[in-house]
Amino acid sequence: MSIIDQVKRHYQAQERVVVSVPEWGDGTTPLEIHIFPMTMAEASFIQRLSGKKASNIESAVNSLIVKARDKDGNRLFKIEDKDALLNFADCRVILRINDEIERHFFKNVEQAKGNSDATPSEPAS
Repeated sequence: MSIIDQVKRHYQAQERVVVSVPEWGDGTTPLEIHIFPMTMAEASFIQRLSGKKASNIESAVNSLIVKARDKDGNRLFKIEDKDALLNFADCRVILRINDEIERHFFKNVEQAKGNSDATPSEPAS
């Protein structure tokens, strides 16, 4: 198996996080937002959407647009939804979802750092 195949296999084997959003459900069932691991392309796209002057709120909305998927992996939001999300969505809900996105992504990054053979060990005293 080639190295790039191993890279792809690793990505595809990672678990997704499912965030339950009762506020955006149909009244009986909460909306379930599926969050797959962050790719470099997605991180780059979020950065481009946000720009250097974006607030944390705008960056959270951009992350939601890029990362929020249904159970089949289809995006729940489009770029065209950004204005509505910024002006008509509850900030607390978006920030809660974004916290889950960041926790899932950064937790995995921190775990990888801690489990890597390339991580320098503490010097012996």
